[in-house]
Amino acid sequence: MEWGVPVNSTLDLKTNAESERPSVLLQIQGVKKHFPIKKGFFNRQVGAVRALDGIDLEVFAGETLGLVGESGCGKSTLGRVILRLLPVTEGKVIMDGTSVLSCDSGEMKNLRRHMQIVFQNPYASLDPRMTVGQSISEPLEVHGTAKGNELRKQVIELMNLTGLAASMVDRYPHEFSGGQRQRVGIARALALRPKLIVLDEPVSALDVSVQAQILNLLIDLRREFKLTYLFIAHNLDVVRYISDRIAVMYLGKIVETGKTAQIYRTPLHPYSQALISAAPVPDPLADRSKRVLLQGDLPSPASPPSGCRFHTRCPLRLQLPAEQKDLCAKEDPALREITPEHWSACHYAETLLPAD
Repeated sequence: MEWGVPVNSTLDLKTNAESERPSVLLQIQGVKKHFPIKKGFFNRQVGAVRALDGIDLEVFAGETLGLVGESGCGKSTLGRVILRLLPVTEGKVIMDGTSVLSCDSGEMKNLRRHMQIVFQNPYASLDPRMTVGQSISEPLEVHGTAKGNELRKQVIELMNLTGLAASMVDRYPHEFSGGQRQRVGIARALALRPKLIVLDEPVSALDVSVQAQILNLLIDLRREFKLTYLFIAHNLDVVRYISDRIAVMYLGKIVETGKTAQIYRTPLHPYSQALISAAPVPDPLADRSKRVLLQGDLPSPASPPSGCRFHTRCPLRLQLPAEQKDLCAKEDPALREITPEHWSACHYAETLLPAD
């Protein structure tokens, strides 16, 4: 695998007949998730950690949307809120026309057939007392899609699809390597043939060579089963390799979205510039003069800064006149379309466009 070169840029996305735009599979509208902070004998709430604070995002059918940002920005929380593994504080999540957050238990069980997740830790996500065959067969049994010999046949088929030998079906998770365990997790997520799979840092716990194998497996499965991925990661090279579009998160908000090539060629938010410049370069003689260094610490999500949340660390703001600096500190910038299909939540994103 050649790192940094997107291999799936030629994949066709499902489109509407009336327009050339891809159809929207998942809509996230104004989603907030606040974790209460409680203190004292009476356990009274004294504040809240604003893990998500107004997320608006669309995921198109058939694409891989990469969600990136530094640790603690709310990426994994968003993935769990989408699947209703965590209750939402406010907002809407609409999956293929169905409101996820307003479904009753029966409706949600049916909807879960179309929405699955692969977790970051391939060992903690598997029950150590169950064989991998039992783990993979569990969703099929819960939804009553297969029984008896047909159930075992489908489990073997799923194992073969993900690169696991049929002879491993009765082994336990501790008998597998990290990469093999993650293949089990992928097989389990694929069992019900979902439309959307949330991939929560699926390769971050694996060796680099194994990462490449898992990424290529995910790409092949996406092509074969017409899957849609929300790929959560902090490794920019991995995201660039697998994603069609990228959404950048900072402190509970989306600060930039666009096609992968757009984001890497011309990032239109100072935070995105800093992330991309910090990515390791294999050439020891490469020019590092363009490295963007951020000052200060990441603010607390329990007490985020006023205005633009990035203004306390923003290198662009340091270059602005005093009156423009005040705007950054007072007014929260909206996510705006700066160039076609390239959105940025920066008051001065236009200044980051390359000169003609």
